[in-house]
Amino acid sequence: MGHSILGACLHSGSALLFGVECLVERGLPRIVLIGLPDAAARETRDRLPAAFAQHQLRFPKSKVLLNLVPAQLPKRGLPLDLALATAVLIASGQVQAPAWPLLAVAELDLEGQLRPAPRGILLAAREAQRVGATLCVAPEDVEEAQLLPGVSVLAPRHLGELREQLQNARPQPVQARPGTARALGSRPAACLEEVRGQEHARNAAILAAAGRHSLLLQGPPGTGKSLLARKVAALLPAPDPQQAIALACLESLHGPVPQLPQQAPFRAPHHSVSPQALFGGGRPIRPGELSRAHGGVLFLDELPEFARPALEGLRQPLEDREVRIERAQESACFPADSLLIAARNPCPCGFATHPERPCLCTPAALARYARRTSGPLLDRFDIFVEMGPVDPALFERPPTSPTDADAQAQLQLAQEVQAARQRQSGWSHARSASREQIQASGIRSSAQSLLTEAAAKLHWSGRAYLRSLRVARTLADCQGSTTMDDHHVLGAISYRPQQDPQEGSPLPAPSSATD
Repeated sequence: MGHSILGACLHSGSALLFGVECLVERGLPRIVLIGLPDAAARETRDRLPAAFAQHQLRFPKSKVLLNLVPAQLPKRGLPLDLALATAVLIASGQVQAPAWPLLAVAELDLEGQLRPAPRGILLAAREAQRVGATLCVAPEDVEEAQLLPGVSVLAPRHLGELREQLQNARPQPVQARPGTARALGSRPAACLEEVRGQEHARNAAILAAAGRHSLLLQGPPGTGKSLLARKVAALLPAPDPQQAIALACLESLHGPVPQLPQQAPFRAPHHSVSPQALFGGGRPIRPGELSRAHGGVLFLDELPEFARPALEGLRQPLEDREVRIERAQESACFPADSLLIAARNPCPCGFATHPERPCLCTPAALARYARRTSGPLLDRFDIFVEMGPVDPALFERPPTSPTDADAQAQLQLAQEVQAARQRQSGWSHARSASREQIQASGIRSSAQSLLTEAAAKLHWSGRAYLRSLRVARTLADCQGSTTMDDHHVLGAISYRPQQDPQEGSPLPAPSSATD
């Protein structure tokens, strides 16, 4: 950028660098800061003289002009105190300008001590790595900055120590801490066996993880819906290094990141969440829960209780797998390739499908409850599962199929088939494939006829038909088959609601719910 001292700000969901210039000239003692600084940066003018005096540093008793370049870029989101102080030290002749670019991101207190940044250090480190700059941060931010390999980091405790480091020809950076080795793409122990009974639902969880299909769970309270949703996240493969860094950068926009994620994220916002918190926003723009679940699971418990704008706003991001936020002064696009899992009760009291406890809801209450979730949103779920109560005797018996070993075997088969298809046809998971691509991958004519007949009898939309075809493709993948047979299509049909989910009557409970 042509400047030896750099600062950073958060803009459009990323860190942007800018130059810091300082000119000391004759005039009345005052500090002039220009270049669209935010309110926190303007307050630095009152902190700098006190911080300099604490370490026997001379603050100019004349006019000090500080310029942030480019001037059109709003400077907000990251502290500028250290960058401004370093520029003043150089302009006043107390240290030599470094021959290498220095990106300074830290706050100063009145005693000249460096304070950590509230967010964005990892994003600043990525920019420092890109331009070959040395990153100067508070000691508390060193670990986060060193999550990126190869970043040169300085961590002075105060302004006096910074002056000593800058007087060296090339200061010695902080040594990076040793990384933690782990197998790439490995899956943690799923513990799917903790969910007793619910064989149909557990098979659906494996299917959802194998093909990343959205899943809707319905059933009375206490049937294991929330527990099963968490197990789906454990079935997903751990992120590779590049994916882990991308996830950590998203989290860095919200606060400090102690380490790179070791497993797929699981986000479960409360049903009172606002649309902005779900999709992202604020100043500066930050990602919402949907983007923070990128590569993992977004779990919406008590789906009908969420605000209507929040639910309806999910429809386009679920299709595009990204969230676009447009504001007057900035815009951002965050990844949102997350697996949506939702859970709901069959009625307000929760016992409409319970075989023993009676439902106390009126038909009008049932209809109102069902209409809280729109048909277009429900149509975007690939798999529907009705969960029933579990026999208490099953908690004392050995785990039933599918066990954790069964789940890992099916996921491994699916991964091998999908990898081979990626090499041959250029696509792997069926969730993003077109109807022509899936049919070209292999389907028997009898299976195609079964699916067409089911679509006609159940009045499916074109989207529902395609989603069932995709589920059938994933079922075949889990069995290591390249061709979809009749039982694959029948299995996909069993995961679709047998009547309109918006009607007051609940979905029928499968006979395997308590097996």
